[in-house]
Amino acid sequence: MFAHRTWALVLSAAALAGQAVDLPQRNQKTELQAEDSDPDLPKLVCRMALIAQHGTLDAPGTEKLARHGLALFAQRNALETVDGAACLTTLAGVLEWRGQPKEAQQQLEHALAIRERLFGPDHLLVADNLNRIGQVHLHQGRMPEAEQEFRRAVEILRAHAASPELADALNNLGNVMSNQGRSKEAEGLIRQAISLWETLLGPDDPSIAAGFTNLGVLLQTRKQYDEADRVLSRARRIDEKAFPPNHPRIGMNLNAAGMLAAARKNYPEAEELLVRSAAILEGALSPQRPETGQVLLNLAEVYRLQKKMKQAQDAFRRGLAVLTSAWGPNDARLPQWMEKLAGVLRAQEDFAGAEELEMRATGIRVRNALR
Repeated sequence: MFAHRTWALVLSAAALAGQAVDLPQRNQKTELQAEDSDPDLPKLVCRMALIAQHGTLDAPGTEKLARHGLALFAQRNALETVDGAACLTTLAGVLEWRGQPKEAQQQLEHALAIRERLFGPDHLLVADNLNRIGQVHLHQGRMPEAEQEFRRAVEILRAHAASPELADALNNLGNVMSNQGRSKEAEGLIRQAISLWETLLGPDDPSIAAGFTNLGVLLQTRKQYDEADRVLSRARRIDEKAFPPNHPRIGMNLNAAGMLAAARKNYPEAEELLVRSAAILEGALSPQRPETGQVLLNLAEVYRLQKKMKQAQDAFRRGLAVLTSAWGPNDARLPQWMEKLAGVLRAQEDFAGAEELEMRATGIRVRNALR
């Protein structure tokens, strides 16, 4: 069993974040007082954090910048405003990027409460928050909760003019349904999203690639390998035009192609693709990002199927370490991978290590069954 992953990407800029946070320390006292009295300063700082979020890969610097902006809003009793909610949303994006989904969800729920109070429950900004909260649930494997948020977002957005945001929400809802095995409903929603993106943004927009990747994964689960290959290849071509070769989106394209090769039992090709994918993600993402862990586990499974037990053991351990950090030690998705690693250890005659892992996996299953 392999793991696929679709996700929301948030980037940040080291230099911009660092300069913005350090700026008050370099100015004279009178300059700092003038800046602090500027009513637009909190919004400016948070806007710089938003720009930084889409720059390079210094998430810690961008987090400091966003928190500084929020502190300024709080000092002015202006956090419960449109701009305060936007700053909370920016911080949430950075936190999720850094592998802190629980705190990201708290920030998003705070922003949602502000926006619902200011605009009512059917505003486009409310839909934006719902979509973001749904993504956090999705990344934590909470499919029913994610579906609920995405459905609300779709309902709000359908009441307005067709938009890329509606396509985003439809694609996300389809992805959740696909993860729950409801492939017919999922396919319809994802194809709606792709059609909307093509109409509104053109055939080569990177958003469409996300839809094609979800569709390709769905088709693969149905063993429609040729069509899945065509769809995934199109997604990869779009992303390769839009992003540099070491971008995480390219890494996830390689993961999807590797999973398709593995499904076709072309294990050497799958191994090559997944090694490249893992190298990109380990170099680009936070160590706590679950995408990296899932790709490592996919690679481990390919090694296992090729009887490369030493490499499989290393990749399983690395992947499980990442996902245990990202999901917590008692997540219901961990036991299946722990049991695979136990099988690898048994093949290497490490019976004590295998038994320990199997006991831990059983304990996790029991705890989740009793909830």
